[in-house]
Amino acid sequence: MKQEEVEHGFARAGWELDGSFYNHLIIGWMDDLSILAYRRTWETEEPEFQLCDHENDLDYWVKEIPTPQRAAELLKEHGEPLDE
Repeated sequence: MKQEEVEHGFARAGWELDGSFYNHLIIGWMDDLSILAYRRTWETEEPEFQLCDHENDLDYWVKEIPTPQRAAELLKEHGEPLDE
């Protein structure tokens, strides 16, 4: 998966993009939620995305790009405390 594909996937799913970490990290956000794609995501055949709930300090890793609403559900059901 290429970097541009990740960015377009985030946008199509309804995430706002934060372009401040271009070439290293792609961040999508909506309210207190975010989805992160680290550089290794677009350098591998098996991408993973980190979902974060900043209000409740939870994260969860997924293999596909969810909508913010689905991300909230996944975090509520499966989220683990964020590493300090």
